[in-house]
Amino acid sequence: MSGTVKAALIYPPLTDPTSGYHSLNYLDSYARAQGHRPAEIIDANIEAFHHSYTPSAYEWLQRELSRLSVDDLSGPDALMARANLLNLPEPDPDRLRRSIGVLQDPTLFYDYRHYQDAVEGVISWMDTLGAVGFPGQFHAGFRLHPPPMISIGSVAALTDEALLGRLNRPFQPYYEDVLIPRLAAGGHQVIGISATYQWQLPFALWIARLVRQACPDVFLIAGGTEISDVWKCASKPEYVFQVLADFDAIVVGEGESAYTEILDAVATGTLPAGHPNVRLHPKYGRQRQLPLRYERLAQVPVPDFSGLPWDLYLSPEKFVYYSPTRGCYWNKCTFCDYGLNTDGPTSPWRQDTVDTMIADVTELSKFAKFIYFSVDVLAPATILRFAERAVEQGLDFRWGAEIRLEKYWSDERCELLRRSGCVAISVGFESGNQRILDLIDKGTKPEQVRRTMTAMTKANIGVQMMGFTGFPTETREEALDSITFLRENPDLWTLGGLGDFMLTPGAIVAKEPDRFGITNVRPVEGSDIVRMLQYDEPVTEAAQAEIAQAKADLNPGHFHRPWLGSTDTPHTFFYHDRYGTAVRGVLAHDRVRHDTDDQTQFLANGTFVDRDDEQVWEAYRRIRSDEQDGSPGELPADRHLFRRADGLVFALNRSSRLFLDLFIAPLTLADAQRRLWIVEPTVADRVWRTFIGQRLIRRHQLPSEAAR
Repeated sequence: MSGTVKAALIYPPLTDPTSGYHSLNYLDSYARAQGHRPAEIIDANIEAFHHSYTPSAYEWLQRELSRLSVDDLSGPDALMARANLLNLPEPDPDRLRRSIGVLQDPTLFYDYRHYQDAVEGVISWMDTLGAVGFPGQFHAGFRLHPPPMISIGSVAALTDEALLGRLNRPFQPYYEDVLIPRLAAGGHQVIGISATYQWQLPFALWIARLVRQACPDVFLIAGGTEISDVWKCASKPEYVFQVLADFDAIVVGEGESAYTEILDAVATGTLPAGHPNVRLHPKYGRQRQLPLRYERLAQVPVPDFSGLPWDLYLSPEKFVYYSPTRGCYWNKCTFCDYGLNTDGPTSPWRQDTVDTMIADVTELSKFAKFIYFSVDVLAPATILRFAERAVEQGLDFRWGAEIRLEKYWSDERCELLRRSGCVAISVGFESGNQRILDLIDKGTKPEQVRRTMTAMTKANIGVQMMGFTGFPTETREEALDSITFLRENPDLWTLGGLGDFMLTPGAIVAKEPDRFGITNVRPVEGSDIVRMLQYDEPVTEAAQAEIAQAKADLNPGHFHRPWLGSTDTPHTFFYHDRYGTAVRGVLAHDRVRHDTDDQTQFLANGTFVDRDDEQVWEAYRRIRSDEQDGSPGELPADRHLFRRADGLVFALNRSSRLFLDLFIAPLTLADAQRRLWIVEPTVADRVWRTFIGQRLIRRHQLPSEAAR
């Protein structure tokens, strides 16, 4: 091995801007350990975001918005785009800079009032930026809501140059001014693009097209969980390289040794045809398909994160991901279908030794205070031995992980976890009903789960719950068992909630439909990359609407990923470290009417949506009906729609609008009450409590600030 191959590894939009992901660092660190030179690691997601508010990009954005038109769209796409353009916020780069400053400030970040304003500022900017593509394509700032044909995995859509170009238009200045010139001048022989999430795929495909045009001789490769899913879920083998046509090769499954063998091959002028996880483009001829290789963890070094642009991430602390296990030791859950699994729900279970974990974390903790164990699950005995060693050696870091709620976790053991630096755990609670848990083959009991949650909470470890309703044959009463469990134990969990069951092709449920009472199992119509299946099952279908309404207010968090309020995000762990299990109260405090608020100035936290075109109005109601803090269903036609600063839309009656219009300019509650002297104070107070609770008005200036 010559070690002379010059490589660049790119992490594309659209994904979490609060920390760097670890996939590329694992690849690069492994290759360096084999004698290869360090790769240039480019986090295009965070770079594109910061470039979007530079003076030149802001001028471009203003020009694009001034001539924005959706006349080239037709049918539902045109109607939805016009609806999303209603009352679009004006781009405000100064507010965005202030918001970034708060999110990176080690003091203001932990003041939830400032935090909320900052997140809303970022989301508002991304809403406007996304309008130059398909209006409404960005959700919660950094999640993609593309046209339906992209979402369901249509090959025609994923290979449509005009469609991909439009989705990528918000980042066009970054591509043209920064990324492509940098790559064209870099002299790279290998360029790799890694996509972890489905919403990164359209951006990865577009970047690949631009790279192929600018660097025609480079060996271009793709990998990551999303690329593996395209390979795994393609309904026809030929679809894979129809979608990934610009790549010379893709890596399916785990990529450390595959990436290194690609570098070896390029260094010697040959094709990397010998590694079973490398799939060459058909233009190189037919290759023999070998069984997938799973890495030996003993050969994978601790990742080096120093090459990531840490000053750009929207966080006050460094947060790194670490994977000392792969696969799941339980590996039985009938709904699960993760990674390049073959005969089980996940890939084969492998685990580093405790000695290796301690050595790795000792090294990582010199660089970052927060380390998240990014694994399917950690084995209880291993965690305990790791915690004992971490305490013995006096390691100073904070950590979290996903674990199973085993009876193993006594009060004493949970206290040891806390002393070792554990601030929060995420758990797959799944259901509060024993019959459903048995169908899932979860191996847990609700009462034991409650006892384990109690022990974790006593140790001041936050328990973040993940579950779902709608598992096949689940009745209304069984779904309510899960909701009731969480409602009756609010002090035993911090964040999380219940989602909706989705059936994927590799799950045991899909492979044995008769066992789970489902019929007519079929792909979503029009999908070629089949990630999700539809099916008929009358029991759960009959209760869907009622159950959705019942669980709408379970999650005490106020923001979707990647922000505080969702499980397993850097910001969530930062707040758990600062506030412990009291984090729910911290989030709730700013949404509560306080006695001192009579003299606090409040300001409307958004604007009303104009109602000029009835057809567009109806479309707007439909597309926003599922964003009422989780509450589904149609918005009443006679309501006023109020667009909150973070893009969520609320249906308000006429009297509510009269109250809310008072706060177009900053106003204290006492002054608002005087202006509404005809309204009973108790009625007005109920309105203020609702407005504050839903953040339709926000505190503009506290009395202590006004006196300065």
